[in-house]
Amino acid sequence: MSKKPNSHVRGERGQAFANLIRGIPSEQILCVSLDISKYFHVVMMHNGLGEIVKPAFEIDFYQSGFDQLCQVIDQATDETQAQVVLIGMEPTSHYFENLARHLLQQPRPVTLINSFAVKQNRGQQMMHREKTDPIDCGAIGDLLRRGEGTPYKPATGVYLQLQQLDRVRLSKVKIEGMLKNQIIAHLDRIFPGLVILGKAARERYTPLFQVNFWQCKTLQHLIRVCPDPHQLVRMTPEQLVQAFRAHNYRLGHKIAAKIIARAQIALLPEPELVSIRCELLQHDLDLLEVVQTHIAELEQRLTDLVAQTPFQVWVQLKGLSAVQVASLAAAIGDPNNYSHAGQVFRRSGLVSGRNDSGNRQRKGKGNSIVKVGDIYLRRALMSVVTTLLLHQPVLGRYYRKLCRKKHPGVARVATARKMVAILWATLRDQYPVSLISCKGATM
Repeated sequence: MSKKPNSHVRGERGQAFANLIRGIPSEQILCVSLDISKYFHVVMMHNGLGEIVKPAFEIDFYQSGFDQLCQVIDQATDETQAQVVLIGMEPTSHYFENLARHLLQQPRPVTLINSFAVKQNRGQQMMHREKTDPIDCGAIGDLLRRGEGTPYKPATGVYLQLQQLDRVRLSKVKIEGMLKNQIIAHLDRIFPGLVILGKAARERYTPLFQVNFWQCKTLQHLIRVCPDPHQLVRMTPEQLVQAFRAHNYRLGHKIAAKIIARAQIALLPEPELVSIRCELLQHDLDLLEVVQTHIAELEQRLTDLVAQTPFQVWVQLKGLSAVQVASLAAAIGDPNNYSHAGQVFRRSGLVSGRNDSGNRQRKGKGNSIVKVGDIYLRRALMSVVTTLLLHQPVLGRYYRKLCRKKHPGVARVATARKMVAILWATLRDQYPVSLISCKGATM
C-alpha cells in the first residue's frame, strides 16, 4: 500500500470522475439523487450546475415505482440532451440493494454516497437542524455532481452467498449473546451466587468454579439437570451424581458435595419464583441450543464456500480460522474489484481523525477514529487483527512499537492497515507461509 503520486487533488476517484465529464457542458450532465427508505423513495433530478430539472417526487418500492423512475430519467435525458447520467443514493441498510441492482441491469451505473458525507453536506449548507427527504436528496445530488461517492459493485456468485450467510450468522451470534445474558439473569434470581461475574466480585467472593460459566460444562449441565437450589439442599452427593448420570452427564462426588454446599449457604428465593423462572430457563436453554446449531451450520457452509475462492490461502495462516476468513471475504467481496490494498482499507472507514493547522501538527494524536465506511468490513478487519497480533510476530512487534508513541486505538488501526497490505500480497501471490513486512524479510 505504498503511496503513489496523484494527478488529481482527490486521487484516483477524482481523476476517474474528471475523465468521465471532461468536455461535457454542465447543462448536459443529469444527476439523479434518491433518498431511500423502506417502503418508498424520494427522487430529485438536476443538472451539473445544480439547477433542478425534475422537482422532488416519490416512487413506491414496487415494479411500478421502478418503471416510473426509468421513464422520468429517460424524459429528463431527452429534455436536457444529457450526455452523462449520474445516479446516486445512500446505502441505507439493505433497502437500496434491490433498486440499485435493477438499475445496474438497465444498465444504469449507480454511485453510493456515504451517509456521513450527506450529513456533513447538510451542515455545510447551514442545515444542522433541518432534515427532510427533499433536503437529503439535494445534499446527495450536490455530492454526486462533485464526483463524490463510490461505484456500486454488488456481490455475485459465491461472494453473494458468503455475504448473505455471514450477515445472518452475525445476527444469530447477537441473538446467542442476548440469550446467554438472559440465562444468567434467570440464574441470578433462581440460585443467587451460582454465577459470579466481574473481576471485583470474583476478588471478593470465591466462585464455585474458577472457569467462566460458558466454558464450564459442569455448571451448564447442572442448570439442565437441577437448577432449583431448594431441591439441591435436600439431595445427597450420591443423588446429584445419579441425576447427572440419568442425563448421560458425568459428575464426581467431590464436585457434587461442593455444589450442594453452595446451595446450603445461599439466601434462597421463594419457591414460587424459582418454579416459574426454572420453566423460563429451560425454554431459553432449548432456544439457545437451536441458535447454536444454526450458527454451526452457517459456519460450515461459509467454510465450504470460502474454499472456492482465492481467500482460501488465508486459512493456512497461523491465527486465522476458516470462519474469520469467510467473514472477511464476505465483507471484501470479489478481489478483482480492487486494484490495490488501499482501496480495501479505505472502504472500512478506519481512518484516524486529524485536526492539524499551522503550527499545530499533532498528526492525529488525541483524535478518535473516523468510522464512516462499511461496518461489516470494519468489524471483520478488527476481529482478524486482534487474532493475528497474538500469532504473527511481525504485526505484534509493529503494534508494540506504535504504542510507545500513539494511543492504543490509533496503533491498532495503523496495524490493521499494515495487515491489510500484507494479507493482500499473500492473496495476490497465493503464498501463505507467514506474514512478512517486506520481500526477503525473515521471521
